[in-house]
Formats: sequence, C-alpha cells, structure tokens
Amino acid sequence: MSSTTTATKKLSKTAATRLRKQLDIKRQQIVDLYEHDLEVGQSSGSDGADDLVDRANNAYNREFMLALSGSERDMLREIDEALDRLEAGLHGICEPCGSQIPPARLKAVPWARYCIDCQERVEQGLLETD
Repeated sequence: MSSTTTATKKLSKTAATRLRKQLDIKRQQIVDLYEHDLEVGQSSGSDGADDLVDRANNAYNREFMLALSGSERDMLREIDEALDRLEAGLHGICEPCGSQIPPARLKAVPWARYCIDCQERVEQGLLETD
C-alpha cells in the first residue's frame, strides 16, 4: 500500500462542510479587504492636492494600497486551490510527498498544501513549487 493511499482519509461530510465554510469566510474577508484597498488606492490619487509634497505622498499611499492587493490575490488563489482540493477529496494531503497534513496545521492554515517538513523545504528553496 502506498503512502498516498494510506494518507488519503476522506473528510466526513460534516468536517468538509465546516472546512468549506471556514475557507469561504476567509475568502470573503480577503475580497472585502481587496475591494476596500482598491477603493482607497483609487480615491487617494484623485483628491486634487496642489502641493507637490502632498501629491507625492498621495501617489505613494496609492501605490502602497494597490500593492497590498497583490498579496491578497495570492491568498485568494491559495484558498481557491484549497477549495478545489476539498472538492476533489485531496484536501489535507501534502502535494509533494503524499503524507497527511497534521490536523493542527490545517486548523491554523486551512489552505495548507504542504506538511511541515515539505513547507520547510519550500522555504529553504529545496523543493520546487508551481
């Protein structure tokens, strides 16, 4: 029996529903933050400031707010991929090694793709990611 077969334990319907709800809530929070940041970023550039320093500050603030949305987009992608894995019955399985991701890790980071060992290897640049 392979480690992938051994590790793939189907989530109960209740656990899957709870996890989907948790991911959907986090996704909506990020979408709301993104929309707020985008609105603030767009409005800060159009306040009619005449002073050069004020315009420079406004431009910086606008760029800063718009840059935040990039990390939010990355997080949305992670959550969407976790929802796809949940739908496919693969949630909680480490992508590179096929072992089960510890429940405590999934509770802290429900969109986790890697077990702790593989996550450390990713952070050290020892494991290729897509």
